[in-house]
Amino acid sequence: MKFFVATASLVFLAAEVNAHGYLSQPEAYFPNGIDTSYNALLTASCDPAFSGLKWDDSPEKNTATFTSSFPNSQFKTLRDLMDTAAPDCGKTSLTGSPVDVSSFSSMKWQNDQEQKGFIDSHRGPCEAWIDDKRVFQSDDCRGDFSAYPAEIPIDYSSCSGDCTFTFYWLALHEPNWQVYKQCAPITNGSGGGQTTQTDAPESPTADASTTQEETDAPSVTQSTATDAPASEYDDTPAPVTTPPTVETTAPTTATTAPSVGTVAPDNTPTTNCKTRRRRRLTANLRSEN
Repeated sequence: MKFFVATASLVFLAAEVNAHGYLSQPEAYFPNGIDTSYNALLTASCDPAFSGLKWDDSPEKNTATFTSSFPNSQFKTLRDLMDTAAPDCGKTSLTGSPVDVSSFSSMKWQNDQEQKGFIDSHRGPCEAWIDDKRVFQSDDCRGDFSAYPAEIPIDYSSCSGDCTFTFYWLALHEPNWQVYKQCAPITNGSGGGQTTQTDAPESPTADASTTQEETDAPSVTQSTATDAPASEYDDTPAPVTTPPTVETTAPTTATTAPSVGTVAPDNTPTTNCKTRRRRRLTANLRSEN
């Protein structure tokens, strides 16, 4: 008889350990095996905004009371409240391998024992955080997500590199509020990939500018070729046949050709202006004499 009672107690404890669900995506790491029991307990005495209110009602009514009174408390977020009772990650640990979330658009919470997401009776608010950014909030997680597993949309784009994903859930089905908090190390490979992709187009842009310079060079060669026929000499056919053969090697010297071409026009007008001024001065001196 005693053996039967002891065995029944062990089965009950095992059921309690795994009866509340766990973070399956991104998967939390349990160094001592999956343990889904609550991290800590909170009561209405944690803040004057909750004191004196009725907390032994149905889970739905308790949740409604919490939702209406929470804005009057000292806490801005559910995390602020729950971290006072469970500052660490509870039964989970951040020492596991980071989970790549680059292809994820949601988180999942599941209770394999009862084939549920959140337990029916455990109504209450929940939040999801990536480092110090809140990425999800619900006043009643079980009321909003009842599937198995419970799948909650999450935007992971705020994670760049390695981050910590933390899920908070407060069960209000009794006056002693149950704190559930689980963490998972995550990494967002798409964040680094997007950065590399944005850098990559910059080098093609530089190549494009080089291509533009090379296209400018043929335009100079063409303008030179058009100057030759403008003189209308009979000897021009020979130069015309020569440029096409030179054009194969011209792209390498095309970059220096434009630079010379641009310098020459600047020097030429300056030199002409000086010559004209000297001639005018000479003419004036002669007229005065």
